[in-house]
Amino acid sequence: MGSMGFDLPQTAPAAVLTGAYGEPYTIKDVPIPVPRPHDALVELEYSGVCHGDVYARDGGGPAPKDPVRPLTGGHEGVGRIVAMGTEGLNGFKVGDVVGIAWRSNVCGTCQACQAGSENHCFNQKITGAHVDGTFQRYISFPTSQLVPVPSGVSLPSVCPILCAGVTAYAALRRMGPQPGKWCVVVGGAGGLGHLAIQYARAMGLKVLAIDGGAPEKQRFCAKMGADVFVDFTAPGLVETIVDRTGGGADYILVLSPHQSSYDAAGEYARFGAQIMAIGIGNLHMSLRPLLKKDLLVRSNQTGTKTDMKEALALFAAGKVVPELEVVELGDINGALDRIKRGDVMGKLVADLRGSK
Repeated sequence: MGSMGFDLPQTAPAAVLTGAYGEPYTIKDVPIPVPRPHDALVELEYSGVCHGDVYARDGGGPAPKDPVRPLTGGHEGVGRIVAMGTEGLNGFKVGDVVGIAWRSNVCGTCQACQAGSENHCFNQKITGAHVDGTFQRYISFPTSQLVPVPSGVSLPSVCPILCAGVTAYAALRRMGPQPGKWCVVVGGAGGLGHLAIQYARAMGLKVLAIDGGAPEKQRFCAKMGADVFVDFTAPGLVETIVDRTGGGADYILVLSPHQSSYDAAGEYARFGAQIMAIGIGNLHMSLRPLLKKDLLVRSNQTGTKTDMKEALALFAAGKVVPELEVVELGDINGALDRIKRGDVMGKLVADLRGSK
């Protein structure tokens, strides 16, 4: 082991998956890892709980076909470096506050990496899906993938930016948004959606949020900055959006994994609009509206290191404020079940500080 700055326990609690897809996490004490040569040992304080973590437990989405077990999930962690590997510097030192996000490793040689899009690396290893993640008190993690955290910010609020926030930011930036245009956020009350509303507003866009089922979602999206809210359970979705946007949306973020969301997007899009596919699923889109309106459909996966830095800068400047509900690590299965049912507005964050 390289440099150390803290007295460490021998073991600490972690949420561990040991069975087939669909079987729950168990909380158990695991040995504190020794940092590998190119790693830092991070004492985590908080971890976001993301829809991507549902896939690690239950399968589907970006999860491997065959489950990696045993596995500790989580990929939105924040904490302090307490030890360094012998070769794991990369500008970091013991005591630094850092984030641990979606990628634990990229190859640097594939087409995506060579194009500067390491977020689309063909061979990337996903934190909490391919390798152990942030639902634990201590983690050994490559310094090449650590995220510097701005000083003076709320640590639990950093967690959502590390995945949901940077995903929303990068997706919007890739569309080259023009201030004053209309952006539709499908799933506006969710963990990713409520941040997408705020990033879109920070870029000068007018925002129409789509969600449904409960009046409090409309109030929540308005609080986040949405100019218009449309309930997808009400009749006339397409007609309402076209009317409220004065002819259709210019930019559409589809955060929902449902076929109906993609079907509708092509119908309420303005001529020449861009549709960003973020919601994961085996979906299809009709070519008819794409051809008729010259629509551009593209996708995005998290963000680059530059995207992360810029997304965090807007957060640190107070332009984006995550809405949080803090849960305990021992309640991780219930938290994931709530996300799966769509019963969460904003983001859930697990407090790991009691996990000694």
